[in-house]
Amino acid sequence: MNVMCVYRASCFSPNMEEKDAAIMNCVADRLEQLGHVVYRLQEEQLSEDVSFVPNKIYSMGRFDQTLCVLQQLEMKGVEVVNSPVGVRNCERKQFTQILIDEDVPFSKSKVFQTSESVSWDLFPCWLKKGEGYSNISEDVMYVQNCQELQRGIGLMRQRGIQTAIVSQHLDGDLVKCYGVKDSQFFHWYYAQDGHSKFGLETINGKKHGYSFSEEQLIEICNQAATVVGIDIYGVDCVVGADGAIQIIDINDWPSFSSCREKAAEIIVKR
Repeated sequence: MNVMCVYRASCFSPNMEEKDAAIMNCVADRLEQLGHVVYRLQEEQLSEDVSFVPNKIYSMGRFDQTLCVLQQLEMKGVEVVNSPVGVRNCERKQFTQILIDEDVPFSKSKVFQTSESVSWDLFPCWLKKGEGYSNISEDVMYVQNCQELQRGIGLMRQRGIQTAIVSQHLDGDLVKCYGVKDSQFFHWYYAQDGHSKFGLETINGKKHGYSFSEEQLIEICNQAATVVGIDIYGVDCVVGADGAIQIIDINDWPSFSSCREKAAEIIVKR
């Protein structure tokens, strides 16, 4: 079988470029060990003039051009994992509205235009860029009062950001989850025990080890991945003192850095 592996552009992997490349390398290596012909491409190399049509594509790409090409290949019958439609849904404004509409346990949030006033009285909270993905630390701001919120909105507006999200800050343990839909694979760990892109996880403070249902955690994360439309996913959740679980973020194809070899095995088997 001919398989194409598309690597994520470095601009979408702030402080994570090597880790994101490593999981795709593991997948590609395993495919080659199984006898498949594997073509490895940076997403910047993918174009409409692709010289061949593979049987299957594994892609971490996010550029609009990348997703357009992948959608064209899907129309030719090529299976693409993750689907470009699902990847587009992982833009923050998209998945926020989808999770709200589908009643997935999610932190209280509002999508709004930075050119308009927003009514919000739940502080502290988070102000996040709604368009695309978080590439720099200024794309996500911790806000403690109305004045800080308005200042943050102004800064985003100056940067040309038109859509933003405001989300309630949740007290509790921050848990990072990795999953592969339609498999038995699921891995979670406390955020404080892993690598941080921008160091914002420290705002949640030290972990408490609050008791919660792992079965419910898996169910919530799989539900989120299903409604968003991705098969290989990462989900960030907060577990409250009462064991309640709420999602705060979702990611198409994370690095799986704490369980890379096992994840690659499951991804290839899938």
